[in-house]
Amino acid sequence: MSETRRLDVLGSFCPVPILLAAREMQGLEPGDLLELLGDDPAMLEDVPEWCDRAGHRLHRYEIQDDGSLLFFVEKGTRPPRREDDPAPSG
Repeated sequence: MSETRRLDVLGSFCPVPILLAAREMQGLEPGDLLELLGDDPAMLEDVPEWCDRAGHRLHRYEIQDDGSLLFFVEKGTRPPRREDDPAPSG
């Protein structure tokens, strides 16, 4: 059975939300879900990029009524992509 964790990074700005999310992911198993709540507008670009590089899957995100952002990220099974690796095609 997969686990779901929620990480509140409200008030934190780049790069802190991604650093904290990456640390939280270390305690999860592939297939587990991280709900990441933040209010840094840069997260709209940073979270998808981090997911791509780290091998995680961004299921979706929601913009809350208060303007905060809630991301649903599934821990992936593949190793992180290195900076010098080509982006996956297709």
